[in-house]
Amino acid sequence: MTQHDPFADPTPRQSNFASADSFRGRLVIIEPTKVEHDVPKQSTVPNGPKGDRVTATVTVVDGQGPVQTFANRVPTGNFLDGDVHRGVWFNQEQLAAGLLELDGKTLKRMVLCRIDTLKPGAPAGQGNPWTMAAATDAEKQIARNYLANRTVSAASAPTASAADTNPWAKSS
Repeated sequence: MTQHDPFADPTPRQSNFASADSFRGRLVIIEPTKVEHDVPKQSTVPNGPKGDRVTATVTVVDGQGPVQTFANRVPTGNFLDGDVHRGVWFNQEQLAAGLLELDGKTLKRMVLCRIDTLKPGAPAGQGNPWTMAAATDAEKQIARNYLANRTVSAASAPTASAADTNPWAKSS
């Protein structure tokens, strides 16, 4: 006779958010939106090391397709559609510092870079921190073209003038 077990296992956590791993090697525009100082580096260790955390909107401008989500530095096989990713947290020391002005408090407006580790392709960790490489002139042109195309696409069609829509307007 089998006994009925009333307990279910927890659903495995699947991230729906992009992380630094998601943008490794990609050409991105990072627009910081918020900085928090002295927050725990790991949510599971609230009394452990603390540092800055920057929340940002990250726009992928390289045209290489969707970004993958990661869970505990492991690719999930899930991809996020679209170029713009809002609410991305950066709490890695070098990345957070790279998004702040030299005063350590003021957010930069827009940073164009490629994110990778000090030893490219190797997992981030002790002795292999995340870094941001400045964009080349050619990459800056790619980003300018991307922004220009986004601006043109967002422009709406001209609206009809009052004379076109007012049946009592005089016609010449």
